[in-house]
Amino acid sequence: MYVYTDQYTVEPGDTLSSIARQFDLPSYRQLLYINRDILNSNALYPGQRINIPKMIPMTTYIVEPGDTLGNIVYHYNRDLMDIYGHEITFDEVMAYNPEITNPNNIYPDMVIYLPEIL
Repeated sequence: MYVYTDQYTVEPGDTLSSIARQFDLPSYRQLLYINRDILNSNALYPGQRINIPKMIPMTTYIVEPGDTLGNIVYHYNRDLMDIYGHEITFDEVMAYNPEITNPNNIYPDMVIYLPEIL
């Protein structure tokens, strides 16, 4: 699954195709898909920040009644800390799930993506 985890600052002369090549993406279309605010692929400007997708092994969590995003991250981090000795941040979880615009507005059966614990 592609998720966006980095941002890139557009330089003079950059195109979506050149940026896609720079980050080893198969097509500039991945950039358009993730950066839905770019309405014209020829209208990039220097200093513009765009999201860069990366391939990250992901697992899914299905929201259950009573879940909060904070509790999901807390329980996930307990496992992550036991295995790797570090945690994932709330902001990272939000970046992996761009469709969540309000962390207080999750609902049962919603799918949340989290990095896979290998």
